[in-house]
Amino acid sequence: MDAKFLNNLVKPREGLVSARIFTDPDIYHLELERIFTRTWLFVAHESEVPRAGDFVCRSMGEDPVIVMRGRDGQVRVFLNVCRHRGRKVCGEDCGNTSKFVCGYHGWTYNDLGELVGVPNFDAYQGRLDRSQNGLCHARVDSYHGLVFATWNPGAEPLGDYLGPMKWILDLTFGRTEGTEAVGPPIRWVADTNWKLGAANFTGDGFHVLTTHGFSTQLGLHQLKAGGGRPGGYAVDPGNGHGASLVAPATKGDFYLGLPRELWPEMERTLTKEQLETIKPLIILAGNVFPNLSFLQTAGHTSKEWGGPDGMPISFLTLRQWQPLGPEKMEGLSWLFVDKNSPRQWREHSRLCYQRVFGVAGTFEQDDLENWAQITRGLRGPMAKKLWLHYELGLDMEPSREWPGPGAGYEGHPPWFDQLESLFYGHCVKLLMQE
Repeated sequence: MDAKFLNNLVKPREGLVSARIFTDPDIYHLELERIFTRTWLFVAHESEVPRAGDFVCRSMGEDPVIVMRGRDGQVRVFLNVCRHRGRKVCGEDCGNTSKFVCGYHGWTYNDLGELVGVPNFDAYQGRLDRSQNGLCHARVDSYHGLVFATWNPGAEPLGDYLGPMKWILDLTFGRTEGTEAVGPPIRWVADTNWKLGAANFTGDGFHVLTTHGFSTQLGLHQLKAGGGRPGGYAVDPGNGHGASLVAPATKGDFYLGLPRELWPEMERTLTKEQLETIKPLIILAGNVFPNLSFLQTAGHTSKEWGGPDGMPISFLTLRQWQPLGPEKMEGLSWLFVDKNSPRQWREHSRLCYQRVFGVAGTFEQDDLENWAQITRGLRGPMAKKLWLHYELGLDMEPSREWPGPGAGYEGHPPWFDQLESLFYGHCVKLLMQE
């Protein structure tokens, strides 16, 4: 696993990716060490821990963590591992508490992560310094309520890490007075490599017509509205992030299918350029490197899907692909709504989300089958020798019409494989940094 070997795994200029990166155990362990302990990782949304003492348990790579709002109102992220013998100090998914008590020997930590209780403390004969044995802390920052953490004390500030991606997140999580999670995330385990989900949302819109072909063939997908071809942009914000913005063939103000009651709020909140960008969109998807994906879509909806009076009903979903091994991941999927959405619209949005991207959703089943089949197909020694192709749109030049930061590639529709190869290339770049 020397630098020369790693550097040859991805060839972005040629649109080629080595099949080895999806199943090789050595590459996977390097990812845990050099990606998941050094970059900013999403851990929760602030609406999930609104009160002092609220907590949720999540993961940063394979490290279990507790995301907790302390009595001082600050959100902290603790490694969910007792400093005594290594047992997880919290086994619940979420709750509210003032302390965590390890179930093995009773070491107790408060809401600031401090070690405040040690049974038989005198027996340590002064050798145990409680002030040096609190729960391990990660660095924490947030953007539009999205809470990120990193173990890397030298990591660049979150704002710099996100860079131009902030402009895209403004269109999803910062377009109104705020968004909030609708309940806890749906969780499942799949036999697939974590990168496949992340790359799919980074820039693969081309699979929709094949993988989810039933939707267009049955007339349930509005991408075929008017019989023309949709347009939009594929956006490269740098740092391995990526996004796709899709507008239908028919002209109009769609605002991602959001209710008209929110339009004035968006007009007050967004910049002129952002507002003009969001007006014609029916789909906005992307991935914050490494493993946080988001999707707002009104493309699936029609009267048959539950919308009142045939009006579009969209949904905003956030999903995360947690690594559990080179051939296994845990998927987490949240539904979000803008806080001031009408009650009836919120309910229709929830139903649409469940039908399309819920755990038994039609599109979710299609995607997971793809990723599982890829992972199984690339296990063998012959398959690992293959170069996989990401050449679609390889020679496209950035559009001068793109109004936001980063590089925007205009397409009809914006199918642009290079974003995926850039994602894999950024993974390899980090793997080479010892």
